[in-house]
Amino acid sequence: MSGIEVFQDMALTGPFNERKSLAGALKQSAAVPWIFDETGSKNAEDNANGDVGILIFLHNGEADLPAARLVLWPDAEGFYVPNITPTATDNLTIAQYNALLSNFADVIARPIARRFGYVVNLTSARQNLEDWMSEEAATALRRFSASANKSTGASHPLDERRWFDFIIAVHRAHDDVGTDRLARWLHEVESWTQETAHDLAGEFERGLALLTREVETR
Repeated sequence: MSGIEVFQDMALTGPFNERKSLAGALKQSAAVPWIFDETGSKNAEDNANGDVGILIFLHNGEADLPAARLVLWPDAEGFYVPNITPTATDNLTIAQYNALLSNFADVIARPIARRFGYVVNLTSARQNLEDWMSEEAATALRRFSASANKSTGASHPLDERRWFDFIIAVHRAHDDVGTDRLARWLHEVESWTQETAHDLAGEFERGLALLTREVETR
C-alpha cells in the first residue's frame, strides 16, 4: 500500500444555526462504549479563553479499543476533533487513534449529524507526497530517491544536485513538508535506513532554513 499512515482529522460541517441542536443531540446519543463527559466539557470550556460549546466524550476501552478522551471543538463551520488522548495508557498508536476516530464517527457522529444537515468529513488514513507538497517537489524527491545510493545519502555530486533540486522546489512552493513526515516517507516507502532518513530530513531542514534566510537578507 502506497504512502504513509497518518493521524486522521475529522470535522462536522453544516448550518451554523443548527450547531446548538446538533450538540444537544450528540450528548444525548452517547452510549456505551462512548459517554458524554459533562464535567470535563465544562472544565475545558472554563479554560478555553471564551470558546463555548466544547464537547468531550469518553471511550471506556471496549471493542478492542483503548480507553480514551475525544474532544469536539466548535468552530464557524460546526465542530472538529483537535485530539484524542488515552486515559489508561501513555500514548495511542496511529492505528488506535484512527480506529477510535472512525468508531466515534460511525457510532455517534454520522447518525446524528445527518438529522441536522451536517456532514462528517474524515481525512484519509494514508497520505502520499502530493498530499503535502507540490507536484514539482514530489517529482524531484522521487527522482532523487530512485537514483541515489541509499548507503551514502546525498553525498555523491549527482545525488546532491537532485537533493538540492528537491529542497529548492519545496522552498519555491512554500510547502509545509515537516521533517518527521519526510523521514517517515523515506524510510517506510522508499526503504532508506531509519538513520539515513533522519539525517536527510535534518539536511532538508537546514537547507530550507538557509534558503529562507537568504531571501530575508536580500
